[in-house]
Amino acid sequence: MVIASMLAVSPLQTGGGASSIPSLVLQASPFSKAVLGLLVALSVYSWAVMWDRLRLYARVRRQDARFLQVFRGGEGSGDLRGIAMQHPLSVLAKAALAGQKASEQHTGEGVGPAARFELVQRAMDRTSDDAVTHLERHVSFLATTGSVAPFIGLMGTVWGVMVSFVNIGAQGSATLVVVAPGIAEALIATIAGLAAAIPSVIGYNHCLGKLREIGHAAAQFTSEYLDRRLGARHS
Repeated sequence: MVIASMLAVSPLQTGGGASSIPSLVLQASPFSKAVLGLLVALSVYSWAVMWDRLRLYARVRRQDARFLQVFRGGEGSGDLRGIAMQHPLSVLAKAALAGQKASEQHTGEGVGPAARFELVQRAMDRTSDDAVTHLERHVSFLATTGSVAPFIGLMGTVWGVMVSFVNIGAQGSATLVVVAPGIAEALIATIAGLAAAIPSVIGYNHCLGKLREIGHAAAQFTSEYLDRRLGARHS
């Protein structure tokens, strides 16, 4: 997306006259085209991941807020299965349901209050961690793109410079007509690599921030749930 806009028609002056960036790309070597194609693919997929994950995180946060409001109301003191089913994306709902199941499972089994407290807490923590881990899917691709894309662009840059030197050797001169196409390929590859990497790094950091907020909210909710349902811990 960003790379496509960067490759919009922009006149460049070469020895033969005006030429646009798309025409330079079309006339580039197969290796340069492969590099640009790979960078475009990485950029498109990265934007798709960012769009999908951020929309999902917004929905999770909304359902978490609604579930927490219901939990703190009168309905939160009873069976939470129905409420949890109404909020399928809520991490808090999943944690609460896990806590309720663990509490019911260890009731009347000779488990003391302190041990029951620990078992319920661990069940909720595991469920919250699993839910947040599921939300992290594909986010690591953004970090990979942010790290690798500049080097892929650099590879295209080196190739373009090498093409220029080969042309100089073949032509026996270093005029602008001989050097310009290879240098243009090199600069386009550099820009494409940065255009793929920069949004991916920003998106990765933003997604991590959202995930930290969701995880922190789940940890706070676990403490609130235990206080409301099991009371203070007794050793």
